[in-house]
Amino acid sequence: MPDEPSLRQRWLGTRLEALRREAGFSLQEASRAAQRSTASLSRIENGVVALPARDVRPLLDAYRVENRDTRETLIAVAGEVEAERRGWWVEHSDTLSPSYLDLLRLEATASEVRTYETSVIPGLLQHEDYARRAVALTSSTELSEDALERFIAVRRQRQQILHRDEEPTALHAVIHEAALHQTLGAPEVLTEQLVLLRELMSRPLITVQVLPLSAPHPALAGAFTLVETHRLTWVHVELQTSDVYLEAPQSVAPYLGCFKVLSERALPPAESVKAINARLDALTSAGSTAE
Repeated sequence: MPDEPSLRQRWLGTRLEALRREAGFSLQEASRAAQRSTASLSRIENGVVALPARDVRPLLDAYRVENRDTRETLIAVAGEVEAERRGWWVEHSDTLSPSYLDLLRLEATASEVRTYETSVIPGLLQHEDYARRAVALTSSTELSEDALERFIAVRRQRQQILHRDEEPTALHAVIHEAALHQTLGAPEVLTEQLVLLRELMSRPLITVQVLPLSAPHPALAGAFTLVETHRLTWVHVELQTSDVYLEAPQSVAPYLGCFKVLSERALPPAESVKAINARLDALTSAGSTAE
């Protein structure tokens, strides 16, 4: 598939267009003030081409944007857009959906990821065999063995944000207790997954909490993820056939509040380990009985 503008590239273009309009400039007037062609400005605002970080400041000067936070945010995002073109995911761009590529790009620059899952273990914490079963069950089409292995390779690379030597990403996951019972096929797959989950919970930047079945909570609409990047917080909601990304503060705020409530009502990490151990004991007992 042809290269498509990234989420951040489109966001930057939309924001620059809004600032131009706030300055009272038409495209032609902005072209003269910024000494750029109208075609160039139009393509930038439509997210068709990326504006290099070095060119953001002169454009903001031309639009008389003085707010320091706004200036720093747009320059930082432009730099992130440039970096996206050199990411490991580039070699997979022909096989991954644009919305999934956007998630990979955001996660790669995230300082923290907060996620709530209802029926599966979060992808960043998934065991390979568990991930194979999960994608095979949820895919709308039957995947070839090669396609499945490519997906696992991407998932493995995606998870490296938690384990890299320099500035690893912090992860806080709230997992509904139902996910501990979703076997995705053979019980041993879930057993392997829960053993790995327990091991990962010992890492200093990984926090996992189990939300009991009995706990009332405000996230009945389903799973969501908060991705905290250098200057922006993004909400990612995965739907059956598409993905939704939100970044406007008024749209992000309800999800921040919801996650706060979820973490307050979920079991503390130490109690969550006990819940996972209890589930592992039940799986082991069931396996022994079956034999």
